[in-house]
Amino acid sequence: MAVASRRRTRLRALAQQMVRPRRPLQGDGGPPQPSPAAHMPDSPAASPAAAPNRAPDTSSPEPEPQSGAGPESTLPPGWLELLGAAGSLLSLLTAVLFYFGWASTDAETRALGLRDTVLRLSTIDYLLRSVDALFLPAALVAAAALAGTGLHRWVTQDPGRAEAVTRTLRFAWLPPVALMVLLPRFPLLELLVPLALIPGFLLTTYARTLSRAGEPSSAADRRRKLRLWALTVLISVLALFWAISAYAGMVGRSRAETAARSVDTAFPSVVVFSEKDLLIRGDGTCFNRIEDKDSAYGFRHAGLRLFHVSGDRVFLVGSDWTPGRGTLWVIEKDDSLRVEFADVKGRPAKEC
Repeated sequence: MAVASRRRTRLRALAQQMVRPRRPLQGDGGPPQPSPAAHMPDSPAASPAAAPNRAPDTSSPEPEPQSGAGPESTLPPGWLELLGAAGSLLSLLTAVLFYFGWASTDAETRALGLRDTVLRLSTIDYLLRSVDALFLPAALVAAAALAGTGLHRWVTQDPGRAEAVTRTLRFAWLPPVALMVLLPRFPLLELLVPLALIPGFLLTTYARTLSRAGEPSSAADRRRKLRLWALTVLISVLALFWAISAYAGMVGRSRAETAARSVDTAFPSVVVFSEKDLLIRGDGTCFNRIEDKDSAYGFRHAGLRLFHVSGDRVFLVGSDWTPGRGTLWVIEKDDSLRVEFADVKGRPAKEC
């Protein structure tokens, strides 16, 4: 009985659901049914008065302005370009100074019958040895740059003048290339040829890349000009180091000739006291045995001239030293030696 009663209850509920009227949808043509939320004034979603009481949404905070992003903290593009150009020129100048110092020292020591590796020069030594000899070339380069700036302004003022000048400068590379043919016969052109190559190629590239008034410039044309200038700069840098090598060789050989003539008259005199005999003989040198029993040294070597100092190493030559047949002595200063230096004016009349 209980089972039958439960079945009748389920059937009655199912029948009520089947006869219940269906709610019309929005697209069925019937009137839209209001949502239950419209009749609930206490609902926070439908009551405008409840909107101010809502908790603020902190899930997506506004981004804070980054420090340094303002226009005041960034450098203008012109300053950035200027700093980049200054850094490139400084790097090139340092490389030129070092190479010139090494090349001139190598030429000088070779002319004296030595090698620069014997002297153990540092990078600072090479840089300092090149400063005095590069004042005149640096002044000439600055004057050439000013002249080039004036030439560009003079050319661009008149379109007709620009056409005539560029037509002539397109072949500025021919004279230095012609001089290269004569280089084996005339060694004096070793410095002139690279110095002529630099302005020759620069003027040629300038004439071929100069934009004329009213002429449109495409992206392909700008890329072509950039490649041409890159190749020209590479050739100019190679020619610059070629000229530096030639000029450094001339300066080094001149220094060697001056040193060979002035060993006895310009080099400081040196006297070395030692506990034992250093076996320094020849080239105008002399030695004496010290008889004083209270002396800490047993020998005195004189007639020496100071050639170079590198750290604790002292390079000495004799007063009669000449390149090719003289001897270079190297001693290291320690407690067993005492080295005395004297100026040319303070040199005793008789050293031995």
